[in-house]
Amino acid sequence: MLLKAGQWLGRGSLLVEGASLGEPLVCDLTVEQDSTGLTVTGALELQRTPSSSVSVRVAPNEVGTYIIDARIGGVRLDGVAKLESVPNLGLLWQADGALHATFALFQVAEGYGFRGFLRERDRTLTWEVAFALKQDAIKASNVVTLRRRR
Repeated sequence: MLLKAGQWLGRGSLLVEGASLGEPLVCDLTVEQDSTGLTVTGALELQRTPSSSVSVRVAPNEVGTYIIDARIGGVRLDGVAKLESVPNLGLLWQADGALHATFALFQVAEGYGFRGFLRERDRTLTWEVAFALKQDAIKASNVVTLRRRR
């Protein structure tokens, strides 16, 4: 599976059909892997709306694909994905059929690219996000530099 455990920060945009500019979005996610699959938790922030919680469970099934159970804000989605070889592709849907989404996950220079389309009744959205592993700076009081600072 392409996606690895760790803390990931994603920056990108969400574009509504007919709009010329995308709305900036930020994702702060934690990916945890266990013997039965992986769990993605965190938050999704759009510029004009409050932060939404994200919770996704991804687990392999008996036919070589993966089952997805996702909750983004107040929306529950089921899905299926092909994650064993590139390109990583997935399909998500709401149980009542009111919402469908597709996505592709792929490797980029220092992380992952995540693109997709969402169709909800009479509107279509598309998104592009670049994810990079978060590096938390570790402070230490016993570090000495031999170079002069500018």
